[in-house]
Amino acid sequence: MENKIVVPGKVKKDKANPRKYKVEKDKASEADVEIEVTGDGNYSVEKLSVEGLPERMPDGTPIRWFNNFIIKKNGQVIKEKYFVKIPEGEAGSRLVIIDSKGEPYYYSGEIKNNTIELTDGDPGSGWGP
Repeated sequence: MENKIVVPGKVKKDKANPRKYKVEKDKASEADVEIEVTGDGNYSVEKLSVEGLPERMPDGTPIRWFNNFIIKKNGQVIKEKYFVKIPEGEAGSRLVIIDSKGEPYYYSGEIKNNTIELTDGDPGSGWGP
């Protein structure tokens, strides 16, 4: 499992919609993502470093990580539905997610208007290749 290094000052809460957050990139190779939680309650979102995430998929495909974050509700990592607006992928690239156990996998859900649905509040996300 990767180290969870918090990158301060990179999460902005939407003033107009308290369920939306913007997680800003930290490095030039990264991209901003937007998160929308679906439940009510006291959520916290933190930007995590992409340093230390796996460089390749188990099949050998290189991974280009574009963001890493964690969502907590009442101090616990969420396991509930939420949405993430991601950057446009290059032709032929497949979306890669790393779960809270540190295992990267190819996202198999629908990507609609550059938005995906997740239920693990501790994902890293990238493109392979």
